Amino acid sequence: MDKYNGLLSKVSRQYHILRGTQETENEWKTRLVYSICGMMAYACLWDDTEEPISIVHLKRRIRSVFANYKSMYPELSDSLPYVSEDLEDEIENQFLSTGVIYHRPNRIAPSIKHEEPFSGILFQRGISLDNISCVSGIGFYSRQDGGTNPGNIKTMFGLEQEKLQTLWQTTLSTASWKPNPAFEYNTEYLRLKPSFSRGYWVTEPDKTGTVSILRTGMKGSQLYYLYRYIDTALEVSPLSQWQVENYNYRTLACACLSTCGTLPPIEYSEDGALVHVRMNYLLPPRELEFLKYYSWPEICTSLPCNFRRKLSVEVFGAIKNILSDEGYEFKGGII
Repeated sequence: MDKYNGLLSKVSRQYHILRGTQETENEWKTRLVYSICGMMAYACLWDDTEEPISIVHLKRRIRSVFANYKSMYPELSDSLPYVSEDLEDEIENQFLSTGVIYHRPNRIAPSIKHEEPFSGILFQRGISLDNISCVSGIGFYSRQDGGTNPGNIKTMFGLEQEKLQTLWQTTLSTASWKPNPAFEYNTEYLRLKPSFSRGYWVTEPDKTGTVSILRTGMKGSQLYYLYRYIDTALEVSPLSQWQVENYNYRTLACACLSTCGTLPPIEYSEDGALVHVRMNYLLPPRELEFLKYYSWPEICTSLPCNFRRKLSVEVFGAIKNILSDEGYEFKGGII
């Protein structure tokens, strides 16, 4: 940490990126380099150039910063991403999905300033570089007392406002059931019981009368339905495309499993200033990207690292409360 006049130590102090109790020095350095790449990518949105700032420009900045730090700290070669493109895509996707940047053809720009307090944390977006005081992952925040309404944070990041089980009941209440569909091939049914490590879909339906989800058709153009068995007769109700496209089906899948009592809890363990998180079932896209934005990959050499993340203990407390308000359960322990 003393190399280059203590550069990484200064970054750690300035942005409150503290070392975990059991964390090795190289693991800590890797997190710092990851965050620096994110901050430098954010900084390039204000570059004074003749041409508009673009995604290509953003990725070039990440590539340059990443190459420099990889050269400066060769001891991190086994813990940083092997190829720059993986990190470029990771940061770009998080900036876009969390509203940090606006994207038009051949042009990107920082979002307007937006700050919301919750559970001791002021979540920030669109702030100036000089106002960045704390960083978790590549997400900016400040400490601020107060903030008891998770709804404001949900609105800020486009998270689901309803609780999971309420959402499921609302979805069922608007179902329009039709009997005896003539599905052809490639029909899959939501897996309702662990182990989910074997996939989220199975080839056999649940015939107990539980309402669940099926999808049918060619991959990439599948149609999604609620389904149920009444005695031996299959009934289905179509789901709107906006409810299921781009992996948004996971919102309804989590709601279904939560109602069935089979949605696995999010596991976590604290290590001083750091919290390790393991998901045994992926969050819906908006919730997942929100968590990823404010966290580091557990393993940087394998991006995207969706199931295992680590984040600042204070930010984790706030995010845990937000997701718990949606109906997700957490289980502390050793990971």
